[in-house]
Amino acid sequence: MAPSNDRLDARILIVDDQPANVRLLEHTLRRAGYVAVMSTTEPRDVAALQLQHGYDLIVLDLQMPQMNGLEVLAQLQKIGEAERPAVLVMSADSAQKAAALAAGATSFLGKPFKLEDVVAQLQVMLQ
Repeated sequence: MAPSNDRLDARILIVDDQPANVRLLEHTLRRAGYVAVMSTTEPRDVAALQLQHGYDLIVLDLQMPQMNGLEVLAQLQKIGEAERPAVLVMSADSAQKAAALAAGATSFLGKPFKLEDVVAQLQVMLQ
């Protein structure tokens, strides 16, 4: 299912400590037509990047060294509500779903996931 044309310019940030995962998600989203996809492997930079770029949506891995996804969500909660993006959290640990949603995530997708499920979830979240 192709995303609606009016959201193909949505600003999306991918946050994952694994460069291979970042490349795969970037490629998938660009193939789906999204034109403003950025990424970082450094979770400590997410809040500053959000303030600088005003992302519409963040795709966030939960299990990362240095700073995990729940800590990133806590930093994003400190940003004003109007500047806070939708956040799709991804984790292999489905037990973290409730904690992630309580911490401010908009949606949760378990790993492993199908790439078409990621695109479909983003499309729903950006409507």
